[in-house]
Amino acid sequence: MENHFLSKGQVLLFGHRGYSSLAPENNLSAFRILLEQKIPGAELDVHRCKSGELVVTHDDNLERITGFKGRVAETDFSRIRTLDAGGWFSWEFKGEKIPLLDEVFELLGKNVYYDIELKRMGKGENGLEAEVLSRIRAHNIENLSLLSSFNPWCIRRVNRLAPEIPTAVIYSASKKLPFFLRHGEARFITNARFLKPNYKIIRPWTILVQKKLFKGEVLPWIVNDPQIAEKLLKAGARGIISNDPGKMLVLDCYR
Repeated sequence: MENHFLSKGQVLLFGHRGYSSLAPENNLSAFRILLEQKIPGAELDVHRCKSGELVVTHDDNLERITGFKGRVAETDFSRIRTLDAGGWFSWEFKGEKIPLLDEVFELLGKNVYYDIELKRMGKGENGLEAEVLSRIRAHNIENLSLLSSFNPWCIRRVNRLAPEIPTAVIYSASKKLPFFLRHGEARFITNARFLKPNYKIIRPWTILVQKKLFKGEVLPWIVNDPQIAEKLLKAGARGIISNDPGKMLVLDCYR
């Protein structure tokens, strides 16, 4: 079966970290709302914790969403599972837990397509890419999956392990990134099919350049204004990643 992301003419819409404007990011509640609102795509972040499990959370450090001052990579899942990952957002979500990747896949199934961001620093191998691919195959969603990362070494490894699954290079002007990775330069060493820029650093003409010169599909993030989304799509963007994806449905062009 052809990968959903390789089908020509399909405009993509993702809820960023689930439906993160209405529920705690990357939690099961955010993904449930995504389903209820009939959003076709789910963007999420995956780390490998100290004990080896794949956990769905964004930051390297757990403090912002749980209050626990510890890094994901240095914390066992048994400890992570005790943390409150919902109360920071609103009292009604208090007690929610950071989910496993398998739990997200079990909830969403084949009802959505996925943009799975791999969260890992450096060139070293920790098994993240291979294990994520293993879970994708176990749930039989290869044709619904896109794997993305700021880290070009992650993308290179995915391309080697699963050339049939499309990949994306993420970039922004953030000073947290090395200077040479702030404008999508990683595409030159990854051969990623998709480019995922922060929408603030691109213009309509740059989308055309990316598509024509580098044969890359452009998927901007995080777009929460339908008017901006419409301009980007008219310029040739393949889709939109949004914290409030329901607002984007007024454009009536997503599949």
